[in-house]
Amino acid sequence: MKPRDLVAILNVPKAERLALIAEGLELLAEHVSTLRDDLMHLQEAGRSRGAAVIDGLASEEAAKMLILLDVVRMGWSDTAAVRGKLRNFYSHLARGIYARLVAGRPADLAEVRRYAEFLRRELYLDGPNDVDWIFRNSVEADREESLYVGYVTSEGDSAWITPARLSDLQLHSWPSMVVDLALALHRLGCTSEKGLEIIAKEWDRFPLDDDTHWVKVQAINKRVLSNLHAAGLCGDDLTRADIRLALEQWIFPLGGVDLSLIRVTKTELLAERERWVARES
Repeated sequence: MKPRDLVAILNVPKAERLALIAEGLELLAEHVSTLRDDLMHLQEAGRSRGAAVIDGLASEEAAKMLILLDVVRMGWSDTAAVRGKLRNFYSHLARGIYARLVAGRPADLAEVRRYAEFLRRELYLDGPNDVDWIFRNSVEADREESLYVGYVTSEGDSAWITPARLSDLQLHSWPSMVVDLALALHRLGCTSEKGLEIIAKEWDRFPLDDDTHWVKVQAINKRVLSNLHAAGLCGDDLTRADIRLALEQWIFPLGGVDLSLIRVTKTELLAERERWVARES
């Protein structure tokens, strides 16, 4: 047995791949839905710390659904690109980036790429002047600080951190958007084999580059939803909110967007800060 081996899907005949992906999507949708229900119970009970942990897990599982749907949207012609996307399925960072990107309103693919590049940085500068302090990757930090007690050092200061801080987030709104988006796409019929065929057909050979504007993506989303409805694939529990989410937040396919970690050293950031101070003085 070899775990974490989704790339092996490339060894399956192309005619059988959508059925295999649909099987995984159905399992993921059931898991995300169950986690969402548990999350809502915790939130209603005022258990914010547990709710945050479950929301983080549900968000990563929902992001897996979007990754699989992106594999379908990008097609099979570029094997190297597909292999990279399949590997994103197992990356905490890639899944976290997906969860953040779907909450935005990017105008074009270039904007998506710029935001993704920022989220990929191992370390970055921020603060009132944008250069005041060095922070670690925000996606990884938020995930780990919600799950674990740890001891961290930052520019000479050290301290214990604990998820206990999440107990004070009584006003936080859960679940995260990526959870509701993934489940909306499931209720629309996107996760069925026939739904995947419709998605693949609409995206086949679509020329996607950094200049591609959101309105073109939204137009394809509209056609996909219309065809899903015409094929009778939409669930009886589909809501208007589901349709709105799919139309407005199912963003650009990220097949060509690198989601791997960008290595950044503290020395590089200190030099960048010094240059900023020199310009401003």
